[in-house]
Amino acid sequence: MSGKGIPVIPGEDLCDEGSAEGDGQGTIHVPVLLRETLDALDLRPGMVVVDGTAGAAGHGRAIALAIGSSGHYVGLDQDREILARARSVLGGLGGGRVRFSFHSALYSNMSKVLAEEGLSACDRVLLDIGVSSMQIDTPERGFSLRLDGPLDMRMNRDSGVTLGQWLARVTEEELSRVIYEYGEERHSRRIAKVIVNARTRGGLRRTMELADVIRGAVSGGGGRQRIDPATRTFQALRIAINDELGELERGLEAACGSLVDGGRLVVITFHSLEDRIVKQFMRKRMELPFKKPVVPGATECRRNPRARSAKLRCGIKRVEDAA
Repeated sequence: MSGKGIPVIPGEDLCDEGSAEGDGQGTIHVPVLLRETLDALDLRPGMVVVDGTAGAAGHGRAIALAIGSSGHYVGLDQDREILARARSVLGGLGGGRVRFSFHSALYSNMSKVLAEEGLSACDRVLLDIGVSSMQIDTPERGFSLRLDGPLDMRMNRDSGVTLGQWLARVTEEELSRVIYEYGEERHSRRIAKVIVNARTRGGLRRTMELADVIRGAVSGGGGRQRIDPATRTFQALRIAINDELGELERGLEAACGSLVDGGRLVVITFHSLEDRIVKQFMRKRMELPFKKPVVPGATECRRNPRARSAKLRCGIKRVEDAA
């Protein structure tokens, strides 16, 4: 399961001017691959930058400072709750140092958002895919398999069905498919069966109950496992509930259509399914400034274990892809 930020001590040197995600409670969160993201974006004053997954403005703060008051940072996120924190982070810079706007929207709708801002295109797009650490660490959001909460998992709590609602009606066959395809879980059939059985008995109401059922299904496999046995299934369920892979495919097309010629798209992914989609899209549609993905160094991984699976890819829009 992805985690896009790491809590650190307020005031710690982060990057450039201390770019960080703030949770509104005095805690600062450093986004994954911050320095590498800024290098790949190759920012200059006056640029228009779309941050399709603004979160709490961890990357956004650094981007806004780099492009300055002559630029325009446009932050999108479907999570209204976390977007409020982003507004506070950038608004706190003060002094007219940055120009920014935020929109509660899917990143696949970035062309519409740009039009609302009176902009026909942008110079850079950043997509940091997956769930943020602040979402994971908020029990009532239902993303965590270690913190008890309701079966929700929606990125946008204003729409869509909750995980509990979905699990109440999904067939065992479909559940097995989702767990296998989105979680790459080889025990998918066994897990689907025990979940459906637990559902029938009325024993699935909370995240800890679901995690325990999954762990029981895969126990006895022998040897010590590197990750929690419920991790892949929770990942798969989150992807399904939020249609994350479909949104990624639509978002990549939207980004390519919104960029100026020579504009850059930077995407950070946290598992192989996402990375495969991004890699194939960029190889087909964009110029690649570097062939292999950028990954976190040993120091960052020690500091933030959730960063281990992160991969950053960058593509430059070709002239023939002009809208």
